[in-house]
Amino acid sequence: MTETLDDEIDHDELTHTKTIFRRHSKGSVMFSGCSPSGDVIIIDNISSTKSFDLTGWHIERQTDSQPFLRYTFPDQFIIPPWATVELWTSSAATRTMTNEIEYHQSSESIEQQQQQQQSFVRIKTKLLTWNTALQWSVNRLLDSNGHERAIFTHRTLSSLEEE
Repeated sequence: MTETLDDEIDHDELTHTKTIFRRHSKGSVMFSGCSPSGDVIIIDNISSTKSFDLTGWHIERQTDSQPFLRYTFPDQFIIPPWATVELWTSSAATRTMTNEIEYHQSSESIEQQQQQQQSFVRIKTKLLTWNTALQWSVNRLLDSNGHERAIFTHRTLSSLEEE
């Protein structure tokens, strides 16, 4: 008789979990994803015609394992129509990116890059982490007046918890 990997697993000791992701937006700029590991936050502009100036906008992230974090977009940060922007932490970007845009570059460089890659922009921020979320995270996108424009949450439930 041949042993398989499944024979070596004690099924009574397995932990079953379910992760729930929810998002909501007020307008065309929204979260597309927020890594529970704290590596990247992804924002989309789903408008087919309108660009948005995110100057003064900020992301607030709260997790179960880390203190509150706030990221403010640089001046003249324009997200063009149908664009996806990945905001990578400096530590994760080193592992995953080759042609990144540095946070400290001038806004002209960002806009030129956005025009060349209308649908996809990767940015290396100065943040070391977006903070790891072990069981839950709440991510808010606020405009320059402090009004919530989008929210993205995640919660991981064990088999013993109910939604």
